[in-house]
Parts: sequence; structure tokens; C-alpha cells
Amino acid sequence: MAIGNSFHRMGPSFERSRFGFPLMLLGLTCLILFPEDLADRESELHTSILRSIALIVPFSIGAILILRYSPTYGESRTPGLVSGWLLVVISWFILYSDKSAISLSGTTRGMLVLLGVFVSLVVVIIGTYLSERSSGLKHESEPLSNEEEDLVRTILERHLGGDEHGN
Repeated sequence: MAIGNSFHRMGPSFERSRFGFPLMLLGLTCLILFPEDLADRESELHTSILRSIALIVPFSIGAILILRYSPTYGESRTPGLVSGWLLVVISWFILYSDKSAISLSGTTRGMLVLLGVFVSLVVVIIGTYLSERSSGLKHESEPLSNEEEDLVRTILERHLGGDEHGN
């Protein structure tokens, strides 16, 4: 999974980035299907993944149906919306029916994590705002020289498949 994440983080300019997501899925699939000789932490992760599949699958399908059939994303179709919301409700029922999944300490820890994520997001937004506001536009950049224009034209022609005559 780590190799897949590294490949995926390379971005679209590298050919290997297209292998990132499939490698992550392969790693996750191997973790689920071949769980022999797992340490304590990996065993806990395996159990958690197996328990969450029953929750994630109906929720994901329901969310897709809701987005697809809501009036914002096209024509509103009531049966699709109702079935989507029904699947979301079923996933929440599955979550709350498992009494061992909900505890006061787990809920408190989850709320504190969400608070930390929210505070971090606010700090990033404020930092971005302040840095963009303080940097400002110093001066307009110089126009490209003839050499730079030729270089840019050559690169664009090579990547877009055109030639000097605009074809």
C-alpha cells in the first residue's frame, strides 16, 4: 500500500502515477484476503477493515445514488433518491447496531480528532490568507525573450503534437 501511495503521489506528469491507485487496492486486497502472520496492530487493522465493509458498501452505493438522482446533478428521480437514502440509513443502522463499536471513550476521542482536523484546517486557511495578502503583486514580470518563446513553442508542439504552421 505504501508503494502504491508513493506512485500515486507522483502526479500526472510521471507515467508511474497511473499505477498508484491499483497498487494501493492490491495491497489492501492482500491484507484482507491473506491475513496470516499479522502482528497485533495489523490484526486489529484487518478486523476493523472487515467490520467496516458492511458499513462502507451500502453507504457508498447510497451516496452515489443520491448524487446521481438529486436535482442538482441532473433530473430528479424519486425512486433513485429514496433507494439511496434507504441504503445510507441502513449503513447508519449497521453502525449503531454494533454496540461494541460505540463507546464513550471512542466517541470522545473521535470528537477530539474532528476538532483537531477542524482547527488545523482553519489554521491552514488563515495562514494561506495571510501569506497571499502579505506577498501581493510586487511587479509585472518581463515578457519572454525570443529564446524563451522558441523553447515554450517547441515544448508545446512536442507535447500537443502540432507543428510550426498551427497544425
